[in-house]
Amino acid sequence: MRYLLAAMMLCGFASPAHADDITIALQGVKKDTGTIVLCLWANGDRFPDCESGKPLQRIVVPANASSARFDNVATGTYAVSAFHDANNNGRLDSNFIGLPLESVGMSNNPKLNGPPRFKPARFKVAGQTKIRIRFQSL
Repeated sequence: MRYLLAAMMLCGFASPAHADDITIALQGVKKDTGTIVLCLWANGDRFPDCESGKPLQRIVVPANASSARFDNVATGTYAVSAFHDANNNGRLDSNFIGLPLESVGMSNNPKLNGPPRFKPARFKVAGQTKIRIRFQSL
């Protein structure tokens, strides 16, 4: 009985890490066709490439959605990359020099003058978090 009580007390102290949600307001999508693909990143390894990188989470919402949400995100520093998959082929289309043909966006909405970087898109999650992504065409 004493061991059972000790085990129950330890379980109370070993509760799982607290997780929250990130709600993203989506702005500037020009067409209602296709989908919006959003990826959540904990580091800059292959950021913002949702296709060949390894984001923590990837979600897809209709192109006419006004918001999206990542669920159960632990406290920490993250970035979000997004693109409007207008032709619904599941990937970001680009031209022959690698510039995107579909609109793109990132957390913190940095002006995109070159390859996107993780650091300007970083934000902290410590509780329920709301951010806004404004889509840009390059």
